[in-house]
Amino acid sequence: MEKIKLGSGKELDLIVCGIIADQQVVTIKFLPREDSLDNLNTLLMNTAETEKMTLLSESGDELAIYNGYTQLQSIGQELDTVIGYEQGGSQAAITGKIVTAVLRKRDVTEMRLASLEETVDTLVMESLGM
Repeated sequence: MEKIKLGSGKELDLIVCGIIADQQVVTIKFLPREDSLDNLNTLLMNTAETEKMTLLSESGDELAIYNGYTQLQSIGQELDTVIGYEQGGSQAAITGKIVTAVLRKRDVTEMRLASLEETVDTLVMESLGM
């Protein structure tokens, strides 16, 4: 089973075909394990966790790196979803609970606004002699 490794080193177990990404949005489907939806929401809202995410193979090899997806757009749970397939002759589907998280990159306007806010803060602090 592939995993996605977050900034803190925490790994989330992906389902089959559990990550889809384009230039602006990444959708991650993973097993929640012992984490509550609220805890996962808090975790994925932390930009330090999602600034750089690494896709790992079952053996721990790095397969891909996803940079800059820092804005959690949505997160939700699905019950009785196919999470894998049994090995062997039957190839029967294994079902369970999954979490789907959609993250996006900040757009150019948001980045420029953040930069301007930092500049204004610096100028105000300098004018106050701090």
